[in-house]
Amino acid sequence: MIPPQVVPGASIDSLIDKQLAEKKLTPNKPTGRAALIRRLYLDLTGLPPSDVSDKSDLSDVVDALLKSPHFGERWGRHWLDIARYADSNGRDRNVMNFHAWRYRDYVIASLNADKPYDVFIQEQIAGDLMSAKDTVQRDERLTATAFLALGAKAFEEQKQDLFHMDVVDEQIEMIGRGILGLSVACARCHDHKFDPIPTADYYAIAGILRSTQPLYGHGPRGIKATMFHHTEFHPLGGEEAQKLAPAALAYFTKLDVDILAMHTARSDRYRVQKRLPDAKRAVESATGTAKAKAEADLKAMEAEVAEWNVKIKKLEDDVEALKDAAPSQPAWTMGARDRSEIIDCRIHLRGETTSLGDKVPRGFLQVVSLPGVKRPAKTQSGRLELAQWLTHRDNPLTARVMVNRVWQKLFGRALVTTPDDFGVNGAKPSHPELLDYLAVRFMEQGWSVKKLIKEIVLSKAYQRSTDRSVNATRSDPDNIWLWRMSPRPVEVEVLRDSILALSGQLDPYPPQKQFLERFHPQKDAELFTFKPFLTADAIVDHHRSVYVPVVRGTLPEMFPLFNFASPERPVAQRGESILPAQSLFLMNNFWVLEQARHTATRLLSDTSLSDDTQRLRRLYERAFFRVPTPAEQSRALAYLKTNGPETAWISLCQTIIASAEFRVVR
Repeated sequence: MIPPQVVPGASIDSLIDKQLAEKKLTPNKPTGRAALIRRLYLDLTGLPPSDVSDKSDLSDVVDALLKSPHFGERWGRHWLDIARYADSNGRDRNVMNFHAWRYRDYVIASLNADKPYDVFIQEQIAGDLMSAKDTVQRDERLTATAFLALGAKAFEEQKQDLFHMDVVDEQIEMIGRGILGLSVACARCHDHKFDPIPTADYYAIAGILRSTQPLYGHGPRGIKATMFHHTEFHPLGGEEAQKLAPAALAYFTKLDVDILAMHTARSDRYRVQKRLPDAKRAVESATGTAKAKAEADLKAMEAEVAEWNVKIKKLEDDVEALKDAAPSQPAWTMGARDRSEIIDCRIHLRGETTSLGDKVPRGFLQVVSLPGVKRPAKTQSGRLELAQWLTHRDNPLTARVMVNRVWQKLFGRALVTTPDDFGVNGAKPSHPELLDYLAVRFMEQGWSVKKLIKEIVLSKAYQRSTDRSVNATRSDPDNIWLWRMSPRPVEVEVLRDSILALSGQLDPYPPQKQFLERFHPQKDAELFTFKPFLTADAIVDHHRSVYVPVVRGTLPEMFPLFNFASPERPVAQRGESILPAQSLFLMNNFWVLEQARHTATRLLSDTSLSDDTQRLRRLYERAFFRVPTPAEQSRALAYLKTNGPETAWISLCQTIIASAEFRVVR
């Protein structure tokens, strides 16, 4: 693979205009200022603009948006799609990840601080192995390694080796597709059928991750098949945390042991109980001495069940008391650390853990061979060397993959339309020179995401109007050559946040108390289908959508309906759909109706607005960042006269929320 090359004197617009000229396409003129400001706000912060009178220089507007704390909330969510972030495990045992939010906040803070992307990646792969200047940075880097621990796991798997290799496979899939844009995990069972990735390379990386202990909190408590899943966290807070951690971890171990003893006793009682019906029938059907024996057997069984009842009641009481007797806890985070035993992995023939081949030294993909990159050390897992290899200046993939993703988020279409597959079967870049230019600029400017975004949004290509041209549409209906800006539906988080902002119900600040803190960490540690202590309706929050808990299997109705990223796997590009169910949701959902009512009340109670004309103008400014056209104003004012003021305004506000313009970036 060839590292990115740059044409001397190139720029974003020169490279795009060159191909437009070759295709004989005339680019659109710049869009109007109001439309561009709204586009910038929604793309960079995910919140609508409010001040239509602001005449600041465009570059200053962009700088202000990039400095806003809302930037990290918006762009951090993009990375959380890749990191398959969730606040619960999902699958067979939906254990709650009570401390996953620290990783979410780490991502948001990193984007806001414009942490260099190469450091951002290194911390998530090997933050625990990196040096730190102080306790704050140490805690931050420990938290970053939760990247390796957040995946869904099959806790019911009884084969320990298979469980560990499934976790490793999920991690390789995430690193491969999320950072390198390669389907490395396809080589688990055989050499990759298309890309030059032999099975040996898969197990070279697997050895690094097999020598790593993911600290994913705790598994299901008190189940024999899962007792090799110990409670494991990183304690945060320096020396004081280290003092508190041993007693806290010992408490978790005792809780596991006691709950297992309780479950075991219940199982032993059941073995007796299930024989009682037959024993009772034997008494009813027997006669003479046989009946006396049957009665004695039944009496003995009932006595044994009674004894078990007493024992189990005592165990249950003890467990319940223990759940409320947790010692002082340090701040915990999920994460990763090296195992005590560092191993090289053997090839698993056909992916089977019971059919082992040659041992493979820990290492990286041979197809990306970089001079000067150290091999994994014998005394460590090799994650630090893996992180350095991933972010090496001469690695041809990492920078390309990231700038392609940034471009996709800003234009709605990536330069490589398979953003998680840069391999043989992936799409070829529409603008290869532009992709290389952006990758080199990205690295030369210190891997700064903010500088990359600023250069893109200040380009003529980004600022073009969405108007359709008959000739250009006929020649390039998919806008591959970027002769215009394609209108894009907003993501569900932007839609929800915009509705809350319009209604005045949005709390723009991060929550002081995490949503899952309202639940008992021991008693409500696992979400069962038969114990729905957390339902979609219960997840009601007026903070930004990025702070809504992502509970696998229990997402708010709005999220999957409007194409939220599945937390089961890394998602490089969300789906887009236009469904009747979406319109029905906006027409009938109680929450939407409530927000329409709040919007109407907000307008009617604003004493600075003297009549319906002014209220209508304010509504349009807040919703669309423009004033209504004369035709829109005439229709709306006529409608407002047909019903009672409050009822008509609520209905009108709901119509605005459900409109296509409200849900589209133009």
